[in-house]
Order: sequence, then structure tokens, then C-alpha cells
Amino acid sequence: MSCLRASGSGPNKLGEENILTHIDYLTEYILQLNCLDIDLNSLILQTNTNIILKTFFNKRFALDDQFLKDFIQQWKNFVDVDGTEMLICNLAPMWLVKLFARKLIPRMLHNVEVLRDFFRKEIDEHIRTLDKDNPRDFIDMYVVSQGCEFHLDQLTGNAFMLCADPILTVGSAIQWVILYFTLFQDVQKMMQDEIDKVCM
Repeated sequence: MSCLRASGSGPNKLGEENILTHIDYLTEYILQLNCLDIDLNSLILQTNTNIILKTFFNKRFALDDQFLKDFIQQWKNFVDVDGTEMLICNLAPMWLVKLFARKLIPRMLHNVEVLRDFFRKEIDEHIRTLDKDNPRDFIDMYVVSQGCEFHLDQLTGNAFMLCADPILTVGSAIQWVILYFTLFQDVQKMMQDEIDKVCM
């Protein structure tokens, strides 16, 4: 947790600057589109993912970058399980559950492995280019703090688990808040007034 705080998560200046920088990128990108037909859901998810990638791997991608879109799709594949399959797994007799699990589990494991492979490559690159006196992000801070006790598999697992929730659930929460503000303009005004007070 100390590595996460130091690398920009939580209530600190680094984390706030990271978020504000990416909000500026998002705003500029939307203004450059200069059209009414904008897929705000995707843009919010891409911005949120960029914030996470910057915190963990010191990387940021253009909002229309194909890698960023593919990376998000991998996370969606990881959590996106067919509703019918899940219903059968919850309600069906055990023999039928085992039949569906044979199809479901390999697909889930493949998605996990694709994501873990990205994490491993990034961690290997970080270890190769590490400057202990100038840590760039969570990965560097973790390696420096662990020293000789450092375990690649443990770091890969930690990074994987710590990225999973923020990338998808925070993105969904932000989308919900924006929709709520759109529907209830009085609440939007109250929030804007609150922000204006803090910024003064």
C-alpha cells in the first residue's frame, strides 16, 4: 500500500496531478472532435485506464491508440462471461456445470494469461531500466522497497489484482455519475458550486 500511495494513488499531490493531467487530455480530445456524436463511455474508460497505466507503468497512450483499446478489451473479456453460462453454472445439476466449466475455464484462463503476459513484459523492462534513486512508478517503488526479497510472480499477481478493479469498476462509476448529472441538472449545479468553493 505504501508503494501505491507513493506512486500516485490515494489523496496525494502526485495522484491528483495524474488525474488532472488526464482530464485535460480528455477535454482537449473531445474539443478537437468538434462533433455531436461522441462515445463518451469509451473515452472515460480509456482515460481511466491511462491513469492506471501511468500510476503502475509510467505509460500513457493517445485516446485513439489501438493498444489502449485492445488492452481495455482484454479486461472486458476477462470479466465478460455469458449470462446464460453463469445461470446454468448457478442452477444446473453438477454434471451439467462441469460440462460448461470445461468451455468457460479455458477461455477465462486464456484472458488472464494475455493480461499477465503484458504485466510480465512491463516488469522485466522496468527491472532492466531501474534507477533506484529515481523511481518512476508503482513497479519501480515495489522493486526498490522489496530489494533482495523481490519475487516476480508476486509482483505480477499484485499488479494484476490492483489494476483489475480500478480499470473497469471506477470507469463504470464515473459513467454513472455523468449520466446522473445529465439527468439531474440541479445536482450537477450543487456539485459545481462545491468544486468552485474548493478551487477558490
